[in-house]
Amino acid sequence: MTPAGHAGLGGSGASTGNTRDGISSRHERILSLLESRGFVSIGSLAKSFAVSEQTVRRDLNDLEKRGLLPRYHGGAGLPPVAGDVDYDKRKRRHAKEKQSIATLVAGQIPEGATLFIDIGTTMEAVAEALLNHRRLTVVTNHLTVATILNRKRDFQVILAGGVLKHNDQATTGEATREFLEKFRVGYGIFGIGGVSEEGDLMDFDFRDIGVSATAMKISRKRLVALDHSKFASEAVVRVAHLRDVDMVFTDAPPPARLGRLMHDNEVRLFVPEQDDAGTKVTALRR
Repeated sequence: MTPAGHAGLGGSGASTGNTRDGISSRHERILSLLESRGFVSIGSLAKSFAVSEQTVRRDLNDLEKRGLLPRYHGGAGLPPVAGDVDYDKRKRRHAKEKQSIATLVAGQIPEGATLFIDIGTTMEAVAEALLNHRRLTVVTNHLTVATILNRKRDFQVILAGGVLKHNDQATTGEATREFLEKFRVGYGIFGIGGVSEEGDLMDFDFRDIGVSATAMKISRKRLVALDHSKFASEAVVRVAHLRDVDMVFTDAPPPARLGRLMHDNEVRLFVPEQDDAGTKVTALRR
């Protein structure tokens, strides 16, 4: 799940026209599939609509001319992210808080576990914190996470293919989603764009929805890691709800309403606190 703004189909990230006026029902269905999957291949669209690949190419070319999608080799993706923040800048934001959160997360992962690790800068901190573990098997679509974990010879790191997102060090799209469907893991560790007052787990980027949903589906236990800024985030895409996860890790107590939601849905909340000497200790709240 991605901490960046998204133009949306037909939004400011498109290059021309940006209008759906007068498009066919098949074009509308192509855009709907694209929004749910992040990337659609020519072959899969031809099969879905029972038309030739040449017909699909014409459809995609027409939609691209209208500014509704960008073409890529073999298919089409969502428009580029608008207002994206440089990855290194995001990584530096709340860096100490992310390290503290990562330590809490690592403390709940047993030796020899099977994991999925999501994308985002907090997940890099989690990967670093897991280096003291042994015999982990990790599935991820995060290139930097895979590189960090690959330092350990007793780790098995499985990197999902797909469309490489330029500013997220990660893969996404239909190929990524289909790859993840082959696995079942004990723990899924997720970063999110924000949490709504109603407890919805939100993201900014449509391209990640299908991948995130699949990753949650293959994970027996679901862990969400987020710093305090995500409680005031303006992320706009719903991915899941607090009731869908098992544990939440953050660096400061959440708003009271969200705390009650976690309690009511038996979500375990992990927050680092300070003792009288000012030393960080791990606190578990229910």
